[in-house]
Amino acid sequence: MFNKNPNLNRKFILLTTSIASFITPFTSTVITFAVPGIGNEFHANFYLVTWIPISFLVSLTSLMITIGRLSDIFGRALFFRIGFVIFVISSLLIYLSNNIYELIIFTFIAGIGAAFVGTNSTAIVSHVYPDKKRGGALGINAMSVYLGLTLAPFLGGMIIQLYGWRTIFILIIILSILAFLLSFITLKGMNSGKKLKLDKIGIITFSSSLFFITTYFSMSEFIDFYFSIMLILSGLILFFIFIWHEFRIDYPLIDFKIFKKSRTFTFSNISAFLNYLSTFSIVFIFSLYLQVLKGISPFQAGLILSVEPILMVAISPISGRLSDRYGSREIAAIGTSVIGIGFIMLYIFNLSNTLNIIMSLSIIGIGFGLFTAPNTNSVMGSVEKKDLSLASGILGTVRFTGQIFSIVISSIIISRAVPRKELILMFAGYMGSFGYINPLDFTSAVKSVVLISSILSFLASFTSLMKNRGE
Repeated sequence: MFNKNPNLNRKFILLTTSIASFITPFTSTVITFAVPGIGNEFHANFYLVTWIPISFLVSLTSLMITIGRLSDIFGRALFFRIGFVIFVISSLLIYLSNNIYELIIFTFIAGIGAAFVGTNSTAIVSHVYPDKKRGGALGINAMSVYLGLTLAPFLGGMIIQLYGWRTIFILIIILSILAFLLSFITLKGMNSGKKLKLDKIGIITFSSSLFFITTYFSMSEFIDFYFSIMLILSGLILFFIFIWHEFRIDYPLIDFKIFKKSRTFTFSNISAFLNYLSTFSIVFIFSLYLQVLKGISPFQAGLILSVEPILMVAISPISGRLSDRYGSREIAAIGTSVIGIGFIMLYIFNLSNTLNIIMSLSIIGIGFGLFTAPNTNSVMGSVEKKDLSLASGILGTVRFTGQIFSIVISSIIISRAVPRKELILMFAGYMGSFGYINPLDFTSAVKSVVLISSILSFLASFTSLMKNRGE
């Protein structure tokens, strides 16, 4: 799977894709962080400002698989660069936006750019690195993702406080232009893709179905009941049409044989879904717990919660190299087991002691760092080179779908103590004033979430170990 083209300098390619891997999580996190300031400037109600981060996530999730397949056909380097162009244009439009409606539309467009960039970052690294070195490279890519998540609240908060929220997007423009220009040097000679037929019906039905379904699960609390029913029904009908169509053509958008051919690919994606389903909402929940129940300031809460992504940054390159040496599935399974232990600690420990939360989140951070790069290595190493962008798109979609369901499930459980509408508003960045919250009810709900998360994590350990017959 290693491309021997002498023009491909792997270290500089990794630098380019690492910048790309940093930009997407940094942008999505900093958008959420900027929501209160945006709402104040445009005098927007809480329901409108919630659409800002959600619009980014919906477009990103809806298009990753489609863009992955198109990248395999027309060229990964081309689509990678198109992603940066979209990032630059959308960020400039966000900077110049005059009202909340323009901002929501431009943020949706930024999510499209993130889908182009994110899908191809992993595929390009997997394309140019040989099997025995791919895990280490993917570990550095994963480190860049977590670095974006870690720096966004601090760097973003500092820039917003000093210069205003619009200035953040100037930084994103600069990073995008840098990576775009760098790609013409580092990706020179990258193949132009495979000339395959385009499944236009599949692209339309699949992307539309995901758009309707993700919008429903993200925003059903804020839209009319009948409209929300129409969203989910339209999404499901289009999805079933897509499945029916895919089995009847010779050039499908998603060749479902890829799941049948490789149990490793299938179960590694299931593991990724279970992992993000169990972990994504935890920082959000404990941000609520620390600020609402314990009265800790947002800055202090951010410091406490940053322990998890910091350890992810530290561990990911190590776990990637370990997966090259000892096997991806085994290291990924150890990672999810460690995450499960962290959740058990949160369930058992007294949460009124902040040190207990810090220790437990540290264990989860170590486990997450151990899981991500090996899991990605397992997925990307189980497909043919011609399907790398598709595989990356499937993995990305699975991850973001897990994130959406993580928020939905945890918010339903926590809503016993806090109304779900207010939870989603807070997820979007609005830390409003609350009436009385029963501490026992809230803590009990948090305990329920972490117990379910521990079960999901241990289940992911089992699915991580599944492999192809005969291996």
